[in-house]
Amino acid sequence: MTVLHHIGREIPKELITAVIAAGRGKSLVQRFCEAPGVLSISHHHARGAGTRRVRRGQLYFQEQDVVLILVEAEQAGEVFQAVYEAGDIGRPGGGIMFSEPVLRGHPMMPFEGADW
Repeated sequence: MTVLHHIGREIPKELITAVIAAGRGKSLVQRFCEAPGVLSISHHHARGAGTRRVRRGQLYFQEQDVVLILVEAEQAGEVFQAVYEAGDIGRPGGGIMFSEPVLRGHPMMPFEGADW
């Protein structure tokens, strides 16, 4: 299979998205990249301005990591629960997760030469 091999419609799958505290995404990717049923996993850093102001004329900026996991539908529940626990999402301020079915995808996996 090549890096951009197509994951077609024949495999029922779900996309799990976790928005977690900044700096936690890399460890989740490393932990779950070899998990059963995981077809693709990646993460990126996100930042946005909230409506809360620190001082007049200054906005509060929140930084978080976003982890995307494409997983076979049969293992989606188990992977979701494991990521929820490993990412400390159940604690206040721990983040948010959701899952949705998808029809097709392209794998994105960490590789040994990555500098992140």
